[in-house]
Parts: sequence; structure tokens; C-alpha cells
Amino acid sequence: MRIAIVYQYYQGTGAPGHSLIYELAQFLAGRGHEVTVVSGETGYMQRDTPNLPWYRRLRREERDGQVRVLRTFTYSELHRSYLGRLLSFASFSLSGAVGLLTIDKVDLVLASSPPIFPIFAAALVCRIRRTPLVIEVRDLWPESAVQMGILKNRTLIRIMAWMERRLYDQSARIVTLTEGIRDDICGRGWPANKVDVVTCGVDFDRLYPDPQGAALVRSARGWEGKRVVMYFGALGEANNIPVILRAARSLRERGDVLFVLVGDGLRRQAIEQEVAADDLANVVVLPPVAKHQARVYLSAADVCLVTLKDIPLFDGAIPTKLIDYMACARPVLCGIRGEARRILDTAQAGLGFEPDDDRQLGRLISELLDDERCRERLGANGLAFVRSHFAAERMRQRMESILRMVAETGSVSNPAADGLR
Repeated sequence: MRIAIVYQYYQGTGAPGHSLIYELAQFLAGRGHEVTVVSGETGYMQRDTPNLPWYRRLRREERDGQVRVLRTFTYSELHRSYLGRLLSFASFSLSGAVGLLTIDKVDLVLASSPPIFPIFAAALVCRIRRTPLVIEVRDLWPESAVQMGILKNRTLIRIMAWMERRLYDQSARIVTLTEGIRDDICGRGWPANKVDVVTCGVDFDRLYPDPQGAALVRSARGWEGKRVVMYFGALGEANNIPVILRAARSLRERGDVLFVLVGDGLRRQAIEQEVAADDLANVVVLPPVAKHQARVYLSAADVCLVTLKDIPLFDGAIPTKLIDYMACARPVLCGIRGEARRILDTAQAGLGFEPDDDRQLGRLISELLDDERCRERLGANGLAFVRSHFAAERMRQRMESILRMVAETGSVSNPAADGLR
């Protein structure tokens, strides 16, 4: 197959944040498919500002192994504010669509959302060129932004909801990251036989328990003698970091407990300011870590945390960090309802707490830190579960079979069906 992948944040395992699209692209290319990725210039948690002048950044080609990568101009200050993020989306919407037009016609386009604006632009190119479109939905837009209170302008909400409907109508297949997202889409009228679930998976040659690496990290960071409670991932509005900071305040008298937040995002500066203002000596905020180093940091933790805001939409979320924690045999405290909590409970890999209940979180942290045997049991359960249910190789094979089916049938949107919803 000749496949074009459109995703704003294509990055390898040497960069912080997830690398799911990179791993999928490399897998498909290794299976003999011709893969071109159209991407922006920066990673999701990477603050590096491009050094080249703007006119030399309009369109650049790279080779990443067997994958052809087309980088197009993107506003890079997405971490400064919501306006910066919007400008980043808008710039890639234009440049990415133009970049997609410049490549030879492919058998299909796989576009990953969010953000939704560049995917809508890519869909227009697919319509012009009569190319089948497969949409991978990692998060529901605009509904997630509305429920978090980020998006309040009614006109913009209506525009984005219309864009979402048009995208789902036009797509040959819709691939969701979780069952909750699939149920939401099907519940709004799209046929179940058009929607597939392909969850995130784990590369067990990269993520595994690493006690030797953990010892090195603990020594280098001065964490010997500390009980490390770690959050590893995005520091954004959705991630509900305040509940962790409140729990840290309640445990500040325990000199052996250290909260470590590893990551970046829109809320990082505010989090650092709050830690400094409240003199939370038991909280450390570290910059994001490359994916290939994640296991040594996760293995250095005694307990890992996964949190999200308490909104109904996140009942269908499975943060990749949850699976990563379990792959490194770490016991997990989960402040998310719904699908993520069901995975944790089924695996018996940790304990759940009410999303905004810092007192319950503080109590569970103390109990787990004082019970080494329980931590070991929960960690072992989690590792066994992800090995059985979340192997990345199987997930990529499933995605390949979906793409192959679309390419072979040559399915494109039915213009008569567009706009019915």
C-alpha cells in the first residue's frame, strides 16, 4: 500500500511524549508499505524553537529509516497559551494540507486527531483527490474542550461540531483509541461497522521493569531513602495535577515521601509557581523524558499516579501512561472513572480514588508506601495483564488490516450522505 499519514506531532522515541504514530509508521514501512508522514515541526512536549528562517521551513523532506517525512511550517510556541496552541493548529492546517497536495496520490490517508483543524484540511485534500480517508480518533473534539471549560464560544463550538460531523461522514473508517470513544460516536448515529477500536500498545523491548536503571536514576537524582510517588506525562489543563499537589501538602510532614512530576504542558509554569509559593519541598517538577528513557524513571518510582479532570467524557479515556506504568510493574493509583478504572480493577494492578479527593489519595499513598508486599503484588499483576492484552505488535497488525481493507475496497465518502447529521 501507498499510505500517507497526517499527524502534527510525529516524533521518535528520542523525544518526550508518546510516539505511537512513529511506531506505527515504522511498522508499516517495515512490512513493505510505502509510507509518507506529513507532520509539523515540533513534538507535543518539545519546546525547541526551529532555527531556520520561516521561508526555509515551509516544506522540508527527511528520511526516517524507510519512512519519508514531510515537515511543514508550524507555529512552534504552542506551550505558551491556548492562543499559541490555536495558532499552531491553524498554521499546520494550512501548511500540512499544501504538503499533502504535493505528494503523489496514495491509496489512502490516515489522519490522527486531535487536533481537528489539520485533519479537516487533510479531508478536503482527500475529497479533491478522491482518496479514501481513515480517521484515528484519540480524543473527542470539540466535546472534550467544552466539558473542560476551555471552549466556550458558541459559534466556534458549532463550527467545530460541524467539522467533526463532516469528518466522520467522509471517512471510510473511523478508528478509536478506546471503547468509550467508539460508543460515543456510535451513540450519535454512525454505524458500528464503520468504527473500530485499536488501543495503545506496549513495546516490551522498550518498556519493562529495570531495577538497575532505577538505581542509577535514584542515585543521580538524590532519591536514595525516599519513597517516590511519580506522575509521568502531560502537565495540561485536563490532567488534574492540583489533586496531586493537595495530596502532597497533606503528606509534607512525612520526610520520606517525594512527589515527582515528569513532563511538560500548558500548566507546567503555573505548577512550578504553586510549588514554590507553598514551599512544597516534597514536590519536584522535572522536564519531560525521552520515551526510550521512560522505563528507568518509572522503575525508580514506588507508586505511580494517573489523573484526569472529573468530566463525563473522560470516562472513556485510557491514558497511555496507565499502560506504561503497568508495563514497568509499578502499582498505580488511578483518579479516573470509567474505562481506565475498569482496566486497573480487572488487572488488579492498583487502587482507584475519587478524581478530586486529595484526602483519599493521600491516605492510599501512605498505605501503599507502607506495604511493600502489596506494591509488588499489584505491580506484578499489572505487568502480566498488559503482556496479555496490550502488546503493540498485535495492535499495529490490527491497524494494518483495517488500512488494507480500505485500500483494497477503494472506499471513499458518499457525497449524498454528507451533512445528514
